[in-house]
Amino acid sequence: MTDDDRLRREARRRVEARNGFFWFLVVCLVLWTMFTVIWWMNGGGYFWPAWPMLGMGIGLAFSAAAAFLPGAGRPSEERIEREYRKLKGEDH
Repeated sequence: MTDDDRLRREARRRVEARNGFFWFLVVCLVLWTMFTVIWWMNGGGYFWPAWPMLGMGIGLAFSAAAAFLPGAGRPSEERIEREYRKLKGEDH
């Protein structure tokens, strides 16, 4: 595989990760709005939508890290080689 092929594959991975993040963000915003409207229409009180918002927010943070942090979401060549040697029985 040439360097150009590797760069193209990495570019594709990054674009797909960023697209996935933005779609997840849209879904979160729609659901958070829906939860808040349901809470409000039922008279307010204890703000229970905070719990699903918190859970989805944690997932959103991990999705953002994988999409935007350099090197996140991909294994290093060294780790791949180490695992390969382990599977072949060369590395104990």
